[in-house]
Amino acid sequence: MPVTLTTSSSKPEAWGGAKADTAESLLEESCPENARRCKQLFQSSFTPQRLADNHISSSSNGLVHAVYRAYSHHHHLTLRPEDVWFAILSQLSFYINEHAEDLRSHFVAHEGKEELSVRAVGTIHSVDLGALAVQMTEEIQKKVVDPELRTWLMPAFSTTTVSDQIVAAVLMMGAMQQYFSYAAYLMCGIPSVTLEGEREDWVQLLSKLDKLPDLGAEPAQFARLLRPILHRFVISFDEPTAESIREFWGLCADRISGGSGPSYLSGWITAFCYWNEKGQPMDKGTPGCELDGVQFHRVDFTDIPGAFASVPMKVNDNGTEYETELVAGVVGIHASCGRQTMAAVGDTDAQHDMIQPASGWWIYEKEAAAENPE
Repeated sequence: MPVTLTTSSSKPEAWGGAKADTAESLLEESCPENARRCKQLFQSSFTPQRLADNHISSSSNGLVHAVYRAYSHHHHLTLRPEDVWFAILSQLSFYINEHAEDLRSHFVAHEGKEELSVRAVGTIHSVDLGALAVQMTEEIQKKVVDPELRTWLMPAFSTTTVSDQIVAAVLMMGAMQQYFSYAAYLMCGIPSVTLEGEREDWVQLLSKLDKLPDLGAEPAQFARLLRPILHRFVISFDEPTAESIREFWGLCADRISGGSGPSYLSGWITAFCYWNEKGQPMDKGTPGCELDGVQFHRVDFTDIPGAFASVPMKVNDNGTEYETELVAGVVGIHASCGRQTMAAVGDTDAQHDMIQPASGWWIYEKEAAAENPE
């Protein structure tokens, strides 16, 4: 349990530090150089609720300034082990960054900087960016020499909060920044995926790929792209809550802007865009995501091929001939009310928040070919 020490007979005085109203103003006062580089604040542990409920004043070094002010202005002082450890880590970070090359062999086995990356489903406004920092420390641990480095750096005291874990993660990233660069990839997410039918149906679908290599080298490559995808469709029945399955669906599709140029579709869905409508391979050597060592390609959004076929057919209706055409394929998107939405608001007010591909066909009489003008 906590211990309180009576260290002086001085009468305690009220704190006179200004109360921060916003996370932005606190950043500006505590870290002015960083604030000048701040174009837009995305997230902070200093939420409006936290700042409204607590009197938090700015300080570039909360430990040193708090101890000094408590001593010189007669304030009671409370300390947590995390506060002291973070002050130690921030000092250590300065030293490591200044002597990075001297200490390189102590921390890593590689030269230069390696990029470490983490992924999450969401947008920069919805994803928990702090959690990504903690996740990044796990990636750092995979690359450092000391197997206990992360355990040593990350606090696990009885007073440690989730926010403390994030603070320690950022300090760890800062200490290692001469050896690593960091990147986070955010992906738009699908709230849920429903695979209809039975597991055996999807196993049967996977087995249908076995025949493709008989048709040539290109169909064999097409099957190679499809196999890890359909395999994971089957695994989705076996391990629907597995993190690897969540990551798989998070890699399904992404739109990459080309600035003033074209936008590209990336993700494993491009396997279903192997040929264009002239039967020519669409892989132009621009890599996308990877599954089981299989590299997927990117596709220009304007080049996504249709998923239908058309074929002429002559119909003789009791002596009357019609030149008809059949068209069939995956030719629409069916929107409906998701099960969770219907359960929450009832059938009447439910919004159409679930979509699925819609397949169908047409048969029609063809227009007579227009005569060429003379």
